[in-house]
Amino acid sequence: MKLLKNKKESLSLRELKSDIKFRRWQREKAILEKEQEIEEEKYALKKRSWDRKLPFSKILMIFLFINFTILEFFTAWVTIQSFSLAYAIVTMPDFTPLITLLGAIIGETISYAIYSAKSQAENTSGGLIYESAMLDLQNNGNNAVG
Repeated sequence: MKLLKNKKESLSLRELKSDIKFRRWQREKAILEKEQEIEEEKYALKKRSWDRKLPFSKILMIFLFINFTILEFFTAWVTIQSFSLAYAIVTMPDFTPLITLLGAIIGETISYAIYSAKSQAENTSGGLIYESAMLDLQNNGNNAVG
């Protein structure tokens, strides 16, 4: 009889252990599901950001900066070659390639100023910043519904 009682206690102990494991698994399962959901949302956001097309103005801006940067490096190389040639001939170096740098720097500055003005014009509505205009629309919509 005493042996049978110990078996019942040991069974209930096993059941208790399995119940504890089951509860632990349920908690871990919920955490794993949340982590999986977060990873899926991150992937969806990354995919959405890569799916957007780059506007032509940004492509043009990138092209201009790359073009002017190449021009500046080439001008620096020509100036260095001019200095080494002037040193070899023992004459004054030629600074005319540096005039090209003025055009490149002014071109970069003007193109950036035009792009900034265009972006500001696109992101404002009646003198308001785009985000605050959208917030006003949302607030008006919430007030009309509520």
